[in-house]
Amino acid sequence: MPKITPPPHIDKILSRLEARGFEAWCVGGCVRDALLCREPSDWDIATAALPQETKACFPGLKLIETGIAHGTVTLITEQGPVEVTTYRVDGKYENHRRPAGVSFSRDINDDLSRRDFTVNAMAFHPGRGLLDPFGGQEDLQGHILRCVGSPSRRFDEDALRILRGVRFSAALGFRLEPDTFSAALENTGLIGTLSGERIQAELTKLILSPMAQAALERYEPIMLAALPELPYIPKLLDAPLCAIPRWAALLRDCPPDTAQKLLSRLRFSNRETAQILRLIRQLPLTPADESLSKRLYRAGLSASELAVSGGDLIGLGYSPGPHIGMALELLLQSVIYGELPNQRDILMDHARKIM
Repeated sequence: MPKITPPPHIDKILSRLEARGFEAWCVGGCVRDALLCREPSDWDIATAALPQETKACFPGLKLIETGIAHGTVTLITEQGPVEVTTYRVDGKYENHRRPAGVSFSRDINDDLSRRDFTVNAMAFHPGRGLLDPFGGQEDLQGHILRCVGSPSRRFDEDALRILRGVRFSAALGFRLEPDTFSAALENTGLIGTLSGERIQAELTKLILSPMAQAALERYEPIMLAALPELPYIPKLLDAPLCAIPRWAALLRDCPPDTAQKLLSRLRFSNRETAQILRLIRQLPLTPADESLSKRLYRAGLSASELAVSGGDLIGLGYSPGPHIGMALELLLQSVIYGELPNQRDILMDHARKIM
C-alpha cells in the first residue's frame, strides 16, 4: 500500500481532537487520491466530536459554521480551510437529492456506510492506518467504481451520484462495475429531478477531466439523459482545458436556439451563454469525423434553404443531372463551414468557378 502522509497541519488537527478524547480520521477523496499516489487537493476530517465539541477543541482559531447543521465546522488554518465533520447517519432522502436531516454518531463505520462509492468510503489515521470496510482499496486496484451497498438505493437517494460516477470515471479512468452501471441506467430518469445548477457544476468538472472523451462515449445514455437536447455526444476536439471552450465543443452540433435553451436550463449566466454561443460558431468542423447530416443538424440549414437553386445553376449553364446535386452540396458545405455567406450573388459567382 502506498504510504499516506497527511500534511503537518492535518496531523495537528487530528492530534488535537484525539488529545481531547475524540476519535478522528482523514476521510474521502484525500485517502483515495493518496492511495493512487496523487496529490490530494484538500484533506477532510471526520470525527466523533459533536460540532460544539469540535469548536471547543480549537479556541482562538477562526471558524466557519455554515455547515454546522450537518455537522461541519471549517477551521481556517494558515494552510487553508479544513472541514471537520461529525460522524453522521443520513435521514430519509427527499426529492432524490439530499436527506431531510442527519443524526450524529460516535462510530466512523456509520459515516463511511452512507458514502457513494467504495473508493470514497475509506478512512486513514497516521497511528491506526487504513480503515476500509467496503473493499475500496481492492476496487482502486481494479480501476472500478462500485456503490457502497445497493446501487439502486444509492442513486434513488441522490440522483447526482449517477453523474458523479461518470465524472469519477473521467477523472480516474475507472469503469462503473456492472451492477452499478445497470442501476445508473435504470435510474437515468431521476436526473431530470436535479437542479440546472447542480447538473452544470457536475458536468463542468466532468468535461474538464483528463479522460472526459472516453467517459462521455462509454456512458453516452447517461449523458444524453442529462443533456437531452444533444443529438449525440460529439468529440470535444482539442479545446483548451477551461470550462467555456469545453462547453462550446460539447454543444457545437446543437442548433443555436437549442444550445441557448440548454444553457438557460443549466443556469449559465448571460455572459457565459454569449461566450459559449460565440465560440460554437467559431469552432472548426471536422469533416472526417462528422457526417453531412450531423453538420446540417448543427447549422440548422438544408439545401432547400440555400440562396441558390438547381434552376439557378441550369441558368448558369449546368446540365441537368447529378452535377447539379454535387454542386449544391459543395455550396452548402461552404456555407456550413463559414467559407461563404448564404448570399445569392456570391454563391452564383462561386458556382461559375466550380462549373
